[in-house]
Amino acid sequence: MSDAPIRILLVEDDPALQELIRTILSAEGYEVTIAPHGESGLAAFERMQPDVVITDLLMKHMHGFEFLRLLRKSPHGHRVPIMVVSGQSYLPDKRKAFEMGADSFLGKPFRRHQLIEAVERLIHAVRVRFWGVRGSIAAPGPDTIRYGGNTPCVTIERGRDLLILDAGTGLRKLGICLQAEAKDRPRDLHMLITHTHWDHIQGFPFFVPAYVPTNRIDVHGPPSVEKPLAKVLRGQMDPAYFPVALGDMAASITVHEIREPEFRVGPFTVQAMYVNHPGITMAYRIELDGTVITYATDTEPYRFLLTDRHEPDEELAEYGGRRDQELVRFVSDSDLYIADSQYSPEEYESKRGWGHTCYTDAVEVALAARARRLVLFSHDPMHDDEMIDRKLERCRELAAAGDPKLEVHAAIEGQAIELRPASRE
Repeated sequence: MSDAPIRILLVEDDPALQELIRTILSAEGYEVTIAPHGESGLAAFERMQPDVVITDLLMKHMHGFEFLRLLRKSPHGHRVPIMVVSGQSYLPDKRKAFEMGADSFLGKPFRRHQLIEAVERLIHAVRVRFWGVRGSIAAPGPDTIRYGGNTPCVTIERGRDLLILDAGTGLRKLGICLQAEAKDRPRDLHMLITHTHWDHIQGFPFFVPAYVPTNRIDVHGPPSVEKPLAKVLRGQMDPAYFPVALGDMAASITVHEIREPEFRVGPFTVQAMYVNHPGITMAYRIELDGTVITYATDTEPYRFLLTDRHEPDEELAEYGGRRDQELVRFVSDSDLYIADSQYSPEEYESKRGWGHTCYTDAVEVALAARARRLVLFSHDPMHDDEMIDRKLERCRELAAAGDPKLEVHAAIEGQAIELRPASRE
């Protein structure tokens, strides 16, 4: 993380609490700016772009819920960690605060160490945020409004550290938010591409930071036998398809082809593994502060591709099973496993060989790998919200039967999952 002091915006109308919180946090090395109500808080936020926001709920002029809603609605307030500190600590109010965008809640009165610990957790937490969750092609509309219709884009965040996974159509909104946060300050951004099928790169031409001369963007992805990664990215911006060429992007863009099984991107340690999908495709295992996230969005079990699951050839099934264990080992003990879950078992019968996984197989891998959390990802464009609800329910049933401690989620556009490393036996 940067050595610059952490900037905290405190939105609080009680002068005594203003001074108390500022004194406690300033003694810990934080820079604290005070706004006495929500309206001034919004103005101060846009002016200073803080690293953390602390807000009360019961304030003059604007309730804290309204402040949260307006802040989260703005592009520059989409990612900032927010803590509510309030004496209104009824359980429904806490739930409402989280629904409106709070990341943490601390009740009044509080002790000095409670405030410090809560702020430190907020700053150092690792968050995985979903900007695009759909596979194959974007599917916006009323039938996909709850889970989202943009194609793959995910960020791993810790304070000012950021790693972008894939460049599907979800990248467009991420770029708007990142540039709104940066204002005129230069940004260094890092991106991992799993493969160059359109749904994983089609947002890159619309990535606003790529058009800002002071920005630097490093793109890492798999090598190609026929076309270098840079040429593939340039190809989708050919004048026949797009009015702006890759060379017209004003930022400094460097494309790296991944040749090593393990490498570092800033504070992130990344392991890469080829997976079973048409073309050259990688999965990534990313570690930060002891937290492990595995991202394997497009892959098909070898044993079901090589032989029919209902009438298997034993030799081929045994070979495929050995290859499938490579993914299990790669995922092992992950704090979060983001998994391809595009098809139902019934759909897979007619789509075998298309390079994707049944959601039931994603649960099987998570259980075998002893993952803590599983996120069902790469939702099929034909699946509406109700279908994904049923998928999630079925997967949770399977997980509960195999290991009740395995948490299962379906990826939701805009959702952020906070992670802490687990102690392993």
